[in-house]
Amino acid sequence: MKKAIYANTTLACTFQQDEFNEHECLHGVISKSNDGFKFEEAVKQKRHRRNPKLFNGNYCSLVHMQNGKYQIHMRTIDATTVIEPEVFASKVYKELVKALKIAQ
Repeated sequence: MKKAIYANTTLACTFQQDEFNEHECLHGVISKSNDGFKFEEAVKQKRHRRNPKLFNGNYCSLVHMQNGKYQIHMRTIDATTVIEPEVFASKVYKELVKALKIAQ
């Protein structure tokens, strides 16, 4: 990496916002011209959600992955509260069927 110090230079800045906070970090581009340097602040964008959640149930959720496949996430359960395992398994099964119908 090359480090250079330019003495007696002019820096012209273009900001996206009207108010400037000197303690705030800015993202943008600095370019050099014959007149000095120019800084242009980048447009702030919303963060793109990588894997959108398609289904959010009581026992599981369904996520659409970037590779086009679907992934099911099971919620943490407290096994000591499950009185009838067959009933619990039936509820989970019904919820999985709902989630998979959304994926189709």
